[in-house]
Amino acid sequence: MGNRKFADGPRTESSVAGHRHQRLQELLHEELAALFRDDVEDPSLDGFAVRAVVLSVDYRNVRVHLAGDSPSTSGLSEARALARLTPFLRARLAESLDLKRVPELHFVLDR
Repeated sequence: MGNRKFADGPRTESSVAGHRHQRLQELLHEELAALFRDDVEDPSLDGFAVRAVVLSVDYRNVRVHLAGDSPSTSGLSEARALARLTPFLRARLAESLDLKRVPELHFVLDR
C-alpha cells in the first residue's frame, strides 16, 4: 500500500508521535483540571485551577501550572498539600487513562 496520504501530506512516524504527544498532553490537562475542580478538597489549595500542562518529550514528566490566589506568601503550605495530593492524582490518572507508565507530576504555582 505504501505511504497513506492525508490532507496535510504523507503520514510519517514523527507526525504521528507529535500528534500523540499533543493529544496526551490535552488529555492530561482535561483530567487534572477535572480532578482539581471536583475532587481536591484541601483548603490550602482552594482557588487553584490547572492553567497549563506540559508533557516532556519522553512522556515521563508533566509540569502542571496552577493558577490561583492564596493567602500564603511562602507557598510552603501549598507545596506540602501538593506533595500529599500527588499519589492520589497519579492513581486517578492511571484509572482514567490507559498508559504504560503514569508520568511524574511537577507543579508550578502561578500567582
